Amino acid sequence: MPDGRLPLEGMRVIDLTDGVAAVAGRLLADLGADVVLVEPPEGVASRRAQPRHAGHGLRFATEHFNKRGIVLDLSNAEQRDMLLCLTDAADLVLESQPVGELDALGVGPGIMRRRNPALVVVSITGFGQTGPYRGWRASESVLLAMSSVLTRSGAAQREPLLPPGELSGQTAAVHCAFAALLAYYAACRTGQGEYVDCSLLDLAVQDLDPGFGMGGSASGGGRLSEQPPGRPDLRFLYPIIACADGYVRMFIGSAKQWRALVGWMGNPPQFSDPALDQMGMRYRNWDTIRAGIEELFADKTRDEIVARGAELGIAVAALHAAAEMLDNDHVRQRESFVWVEVAPNLYGAMANGCIAFDGTRMGFRHRAPRLGEHTGEVTCDTHHRQPRAAVASVLRPLEGIRVLDLGVIVVGGESGRELADQGAEVIKVENRAFVDGTRQGDRPGRCGYNFAVGNRGKRGLGLNLRSDAGKRLFGELVAKSDVVLTNFRPGTMESLGLGYEALRAINPRIIMVESSAFGASGPWASRMGYGPLVRAAVGLTALWRHPDAPDGFGDDGTVYPDHAAARAGAAAVLAALIQRERTGTGCRIELSQMDNVFMQLATEYLRESLLSETMVAAGNSGEFDAPSGVYRCAGEDAYCAVSIDGDGDWASLAAAIDRPDLAANSVYGTAAGRVAHRAELDAAVAQWMAPLTPAQAQHILQGAGVAAGAATHVGDLLSDPHLAARCQLGTLTQPGHHKPFDVTRGPRFSIRFPNRCCGRRRCWAPTPARSAVRYWR
Repeated sequence: MPDGRLPLEGMRVIDLTDGVAAVAGRLLADLGADVVLVEPPEGVASRRAQPRHAGHGLRFATEHFNKRGIVLDLSNAEQRDMLLCLTDAADLVLESQPVGELDALGVGPGIMRRRNPALVVVSITGFGQTGPYRGWRASESVLLAMSSVLTRSGAAQREPLLPPGELSGQTAAVHCAFAALLAYYAACRTGQGEYVDCSLLDLAVQDLDPGFGMGGSASGGGRLSEQPPGRPDLRFLYPIIACADGYVRMFIGSAKQWRALVGWMGNPPQFSDPALDQMGMRYRNWDTIRAGIEELFADKTRDEIVARGAELGIAVAALHAAAEMLDNDHVRQRESFVWVEVAPNLYGAMANGCIAFDGTRMGFRHRAPRLGEHTGEVTCDTHHRQPRAAVASVLRPLEGIRVLDLGVIVVGGESGRELADQGAEVIKVENRAFVDGTRQGDRPGRCGYNFAVGNRGKRGLGLNLRSDAGKRLFGELVAKSDVVLTNFRPGTMESLGLGYEALRAINPRIIMVESSAFGASGPWASRMGYGPLVRAAVGLTALWRHPDAPDGFGDDGTVYPDHAAARAGAAAVLAALIQRERTGTGCRIELSQMDNVFMQLATEYLRESLLSETMVAAGNSGEFDAPSGVYRCAGEDAYCAVSIDGDGDWASLAAAIDRPDLAANSVYGTAAGRVAHRAELDAAVAQWMAPLTPAQAQHILQGAGVAAGAATHVGDLLSDPHLAARCQLGTLTQPGHHKPFDVTRGPRFSIRFPNRCCGRRRCWAPTPARSAVRYWR
């Protein structure tokens, strides 16, 4: 790093969050901010929440490391004044308290900002500060259900399947950190603070597997809102094939890859038809092809298949168990996990960040604080806010920033789109000899749907970076730009003579982001990086499985971790821009999708390192309380998710379903008792819910204070009253398409920036790149 300091060093953050919202502050702490966690005298809830080990809450350990911690009793007037004194000297406040609670105590965001007009305050709640659902209860399963992710997860012809961990909430929390840094960066430029209202539901709709965002091959290049309910059979796209010691996952996209596979099988005559070079023809003959591959792999190990596939240029990955990652050579060489003190006198494997600045990981530095560990030093120190001289008013946070976007497919397109939506001038650089895979739906004079929604707000430039003239023109652009985005295989830019050192020689202020599947170092660095292969290799696919079926893998329809990695990359760009204001120089950012998965499953991996064989496919049942799951309702593909967490939730649920007999039964009086009798409690909820629509069940249970969410289909989001009230969906007119596209909008800034999808004079995506030598204005 330019001055040996972390990117956000010098920023003071007062953190009043817990649960998954705390990940936002943890990411800022990873990047170097001084994040001070403020806890009540009894400590935040995650200290006591499951999973626990040796008396320590593991989610607290993973969501609050790298932070300092103090105790303030906000029921005490003197300690409320102390909080306001802290926010007077802070740069940023994060809070996830129930809607209106801080205002009722006289220490709400409005009061904080009146005392400190340069302050940025970010509220992170399940449903936001406004809208008809503002007081509802959120949980991971509720967010997955209400965002439409759940109805697209699971094996074909089966019930929806909850993904493992907290992928939806974790990804949304990273987006919250991005929004916070956007507001802070704008505040540094204008001298004026901001208030940001982050709803985890809003961000779940647009982040994990967005129904109106860029889709992978599973979407077929079309609008998900127009697809029928249910989970189609997509196994042929990235097939999972049994082998001698487990499974492998592969992708046969190009004719070249197909021919290599046929040669590997010994050129059987049934596969000699040249028409099979086309993926559509292979789909129609998939049963025969699959049988041939199964025969080929039956006596070979995963490692043998992966090694031979690499020699032949075939994309294939071993389907690992998640626990295998804790003792994997590639993971070990990259230090993706570190064995550290994760809580006082407790040692385990902690995920070690997914972002590196100039070769330095933004990862674990110290454990989460003991209760009140830093109260004395924080309340006595004098923090001086970063100086902010107003230089100009801006219409969008990133106005005046120029980005050269070489990114491809989903993670590449989405990284630049996120910046374009917030006002950056993003120039999509392409070569028609190596067309972006998401342009498969292009037609003469128009972009396909997938490319259009993922590249909106950008300009288009056709440039051959393999030619001397193309390199010279690219260098001229670099000299006048701020950021370069890439997600090629590691080493590609260096092979072109356009690596970071070469670009820095042209422009010392340039920020270069290199996103890859498995990272830029280690034995797997050069592997093909399709998202499904990443999920298989790092153990996620093995967890994303119906537990009653050894081959019931349920992640065929997701594009995770592409969107999640794009959000992390966008946050890293903001941190680098903030750092550049201090140092005057740019940096190189490395982002690994593999490490992004590890960070979002940090609690689960930590628990596995402490107690083996806990990281297994869990299905739809909550491990620590019952009844919690996904229940059938009246209607086609109709389900509702319910989360019970504690005795109070159980009493509310029993009353809502009119079963006082269950509430009175002492057998069900504890979480352990309810888990032991899960089957009968699930049956009671299923019986009550069967005649109801998902929306009816959702409203009855939420009205009783129970976290519940209708398993929404993508098209239903368009009529959701809460998303409408919060202006979360808009339309985009794209040349060549008669029907506008439905798109999501960005974070809700309430002071200066209007809530619209982008502030560009031209919203649509660039048409297919031509062999131009300069970008159009």
